[in-house]
Amino acid sequence: MPTTSLEQRVERLERIVDELRSEALREPGPDDWRATIGVFSTDPLAKEIVDEALQLRANERQQPVS
Repeated sequence: MPTTSLEQRVERLERIVDELRSEALREPGPDDWRATIGVFSTDPLAKEIVDEALQLRANERQQPVS
């Protein structure tokens, strides 16, 4: 099995870090919002939050306008 020198490993890690940095600094594209659709659909806590928000909104609609 070939051994990798410390210098080669550091160079590889530096390339990876550079790639990650450039990806993190990238401006979001016009369709990036689509990646979040459905992300929380199976999360019970997210469902609880949405249900509570809907209930609060329904209660607000029933209150008289001042």
